[in-house]
Formats: sequence, structure tokens, C-alpha cells
Amino acid sequence: MSKEEIKQLFKQFDNGNGRLSLAEIDRAIINFYPQFGTNKKAILRAYKAADTSDNGFVELKEFEKIVQLLKQYDEISKIFEELDTNDDHRIGFNEFKKGFQLLGEDDSDENSLKQEFDAIDSNDGGYILFDEFIVNFLIIPHIVMTGTVPSSGDLTEAKSLVISFIRS
Repeated sequence: MSKEEIKQLFKQFDNGNGRLSLAEIDRAIINFYPQFGTNKKAILRAYKAADTSDNGFVELKEFEKIVQLLKQYDEISKIFEELDTNDDHRIGFNEFKKGFQLLGEDDSDENSLKQEFDAIDSNDGGYILFDEFIVNFLIIPHIVMTGTVPSSGDLTEAKSLVISFIRS
């Protein structure tokens, strides 16, 4: 969705005061992204994360962030569902390994795969939960884009922010 399309969507649901309430955002998002009609939690999380002015309303710039967050959430959710082949809402090691095979990645070094799996499985539960999966997907692109690995303190803080977004 282009910036212009986001602006038009914002204007379409704005009641004229230049900002959107949660109810207006809900209608706008469901109109454009009907798949979120059953996932009000994701809309609420994105709304809370985007309302940087903390005034209960979202201006256009903040609305752009909501659209971006929901798009990322939707894409990551689809990948997670694809890897979760037994539909138990978690990814076991064999499902993780199969994901590498589907991507055409080398999965022959089972020890390395297990290390990656364990690194994502931050609660050591033996499965990758959606919260752990999405944290991994949001932090890795930062590393790739900036070329820097956050310090452990920064990484812990970033994970905390992502987890609070997911759970709020």
C-alpha cells in the first residue's frame, strides 16, 4: 500500500478532526485488510504501538505505522502457519527443519539447525511459539539492514518491546 493510498484510507475514515479513534481505525483496517476482522487483538496492539503521542488518537503518520505493523504481522503470521504443519500453534524442531528444506536451504548440519532453533526458543519449551517467532523476524532484519548486532542489553530491550507489543 503506497503512502498516497494510506492517506486516502485515513481521510475516508477520519471524521474531519485529522485523527482517528480506535473505532475508526478498526473500520478502516477491516475494510482494507478483511483478514484482521477476526483478529482485533492485532489491531489493538498496532494501535497502541503507533499512538506515540499517547493521546488515544492516531494522526496520519501514526496510521502509516499501524498499516506497516499489521502488514508485517500478517506476513509473519502466514509464514508461522505454513511452518506449523500440525496446527498446534507452535513449531517443533522437525517443522523448523522442514521449513529449511522448503526454502532450499542446507539442513544437513543438524547441530547448527538445533542451535538456531534453541536460540529462537527463548523460553526453552522445546517449541517455537508465535511470540518467539515474531521477535526473531523483527530483530534479524535490523541486523541485516544496519550490519550491526545489537549488544545483549539492546537485544534484551528490543525483545521486551516486541513482546510487550505482542502481548498488549
